[in-house]
Amino acid sequence: MSAKITIIVYILVSLEIGLLLLILPWYSQFWEENFFLYLMTEKLNAGWLPSLITSGWVRGVVTGLGIINVGIAVREIANFRRAVAELNERIAERNPGLTNEQIRNVAEDPSSAGPTSLPDHQSTEFPVQPKP
Repeated sequence: MSAKITIIVYILVSLEIGLLLLILPWYSQFWEENFFLYLMTEKLNAGWLPSLITSGWVRGVVTGLGIINVGIAVREIANFRRAVAELNERIAERNPGLTNEQIRNVAEDPSSAGPTSLPDHQSTEFPVQPKP
């Protein structure tokens, strides 16, 4: 279940970012009258920056990135079952010896896989000194 939710969230984020990158560069209220653009121009003392950002070339590049993101979302929608199966396979690789039923349980509740080996965050370069 969590693999499906993960893929769905990934699809929604890709689609949202893609649509924003497709639409926003072509609305002057968001693109040309941008507070952050004027702030960067003042802080960097770069008078050429607004003309560069508002040029059609930069807007086209940003729109192209939006098209790529929408394409990623559409591809993930088309390959939804494959992506869920791959995530379940990764769970099986990380936890060898689990049955298919246990893998489904781990996908739904990762804490059911048992303890994981996490580092103790102690440096291996210096020995730990006993406290006096």
